[in-house]
Amino acid sequence: MGNSLALHTIDWVVISLYLSFALIVGLWASKLASGGVRSYFLADRSLPWWWAGASIAATTFAADTPLAVAGIIATKGVSGNWIWLAWMGVHAAVVVLFAESWSRSGVMTDAELIARRYSGRSASVLRTARAGLYGIVYNAIILGWVLRAMVKIASPFFHWDTWFPGLMHNMALVWPANSPMGTPSDGLTIILLLGLVVVYSSLSGIRGVIVTDLVQLGLALVGSVWFACLAWSAVGGREGLSEGLSRLYGADHMYLDLFPDMPGATAMAFVLFGLYILVQSYANVPADGGGYLMQRLNATRSPADARKASLLFLVLQYVVRVWPWLVVGLAALVLIPIGGEGTALGGAGAVVAGDREQAYPVLMGVLLHPGLLGLMVASLLAAFMSTIDTHMNWGASYIVNDVYLRLSPNAPVRRQIGVARLAVLGFAVGAVAVSFQIETIEQAWKWVAALGAALGAPTALRWIWWRVNAAGELGAMVAGLAAVLALAWLSLPYETELLIIAGASLLGLAAGMIWGPPTDPATLRAFAAEVAPIGFWPGASRRSGARLLAITAMRWAGVVGGTVALLVGGHRMLLLGELAIGLAWLAGGVLALGLGARAPAPPQP
Repeated sequence: MGNSLALHTIDWVVISLYLSFALIVGLWASKLASGGVRSYFLADRSLPWWWAGASIAATTFAADTPLAVAGIIATKGVSGNWIWLAWMGVHAAVVVLFAESWSRSGVMTDAELIARRYSGRSASVLRTARAGLYGIVYNAIILGWVLRAMVKIASPFFHWDTWFPGLMHNMALVWPANSPMGTPSDGLTIILLLGLVVVYSSLSGIRGVIVTDLVQLGLALVGSVWFACLAWSAVGGREGLSEGLSRLYGADHMYLDLFPDMPGATAMAFVLFGLYILVQSYANVPADGGGYLMQRLNATRSPADARKASLLFLVLQYVVRVWPWLVVGLAALVLIPIGGEGTALGGAGAVVAGDREQAYPVLMGVLLHPGLLGLMVASLLAAFMSTIDTHMNWGASYIVNDVYLRLSPNAPVRRQIGVARLAVLGFAVGAVAVSFQIETIEQAWKWVAALGAALGAPTALRWIWWRVNAAGELGAMVAGLAAVLALAWLSLPYETELLIIAGASLLGLAAGMIWGPPTDPATLRAFAAEVAPIGFWPGASRRSGARLLAITAMRWAGVVGGTVALLVGGHRMLLLGELAIGLAWLAGGVLALGLGARAPAPPQP
């Protein structure tokens, strides 16, 4: 990559300012976080809704996300991004149903909800299992995945082997050869960043994490939009992009298509596309918006604020920040043509031949001027730190709330906070250990999706049907994970595996519901009174429950349809130049999204 990716003095100044800011925030928030575990993990439920919504958006922007988008576009075009755009299905359900329910519950972790929703020994076993499997194992996989992905960000810009050759020589003596964590130089960058994250996040708790998230999101949006504008100009705008793609890949290329190819555009094709969205979102995102989404929603002041926070996140995630990534990914196909990487950009594009995701940092080094390059690198480092600090704080909440406090319920506050901070450090060490075992990002993604497919159905159904019990959830977990192990011996398409895992999970759920003990009626009544769930519950008529479910389903369809319409409108205007049609789609999208997201159904009597 040569000197084209070298950082200048002004770039280092910008990066240093952000890293110093993160440390200062940790010190500032440390006293506020010391008031107790609810302050440490939920900020005393006092945060503005827009802080929470922006923080969720910042967390879901991992450092490798724009690189992954560039790689997806190179292989499958714009439409290939439905592998993650499909997650809007679950996030829309959070807006119309789960956000306010989570807020009314007031729980610190989603595992704690199990103790409110179920009764008996099976509930205790389930809470421990979910905290261990989802809160600890799932978190460790995600953290290892993010550390592994950070290698692609670190290697083009941080060259410790050049700056400190003696140190790197000594580190190479103990660094594993051919490590998934990259070279010793890459590893040192990640370890230093991880150490900084441990310091500020362990001191500050969720407040400090969210404040740094706000700055990170601002950096990311400003930097990525500016970068996209430069890339857009470099290819000659819309006409230059269209002409370049046709010249290089033929007039019938499909790189600009927003949707996957659906021959005939029949009703069945649209149904299959809808099922695709459902399966992808179901398998990759907690089905009820649990995890770090729930943590941030419960840090807001009221159920209405939680709903507004989830809506802000939805818009930022799927309508706003997607476009700079798509523009850069498409521009890379013209500026660094597939098959012509060796001669592109004066030889700077050669590294992209083996990995199209590297087109993003290569273009950063070529197109961005000093200062702005530092801003973009800082934003990617901040994205990495935001994801890491969120998962460490969230994972620590399970260890403290669902393990330690159940064993030592009368522990003094100071000791509780001490355990929380040690848990953050423990997750950092565990993340490094896991990252050495992850050979590819795709491998980690499949592990996470398998867990999601196994746990998704009971997670969603527990909110709408009283008959779901703890034994059913345990049965679903065991059956789903058994299917995961069995499928390891077969070679089936990814989507087929997810459907099989989900089907096995449903069978396990049904078995547990039939043969397991039902939830105590008093527990059900207390849960319904506290959370005001919709659906089928003791004391409410089936007709009323069905009616509210139907209303919620229509609201969900409005939010999903409105979000898709906004994507179509932006695609028509920006990439196809169809201004009038694009504006019509945008207007319809705003109307559908507004109608679906406002005025939730009243609580069931």
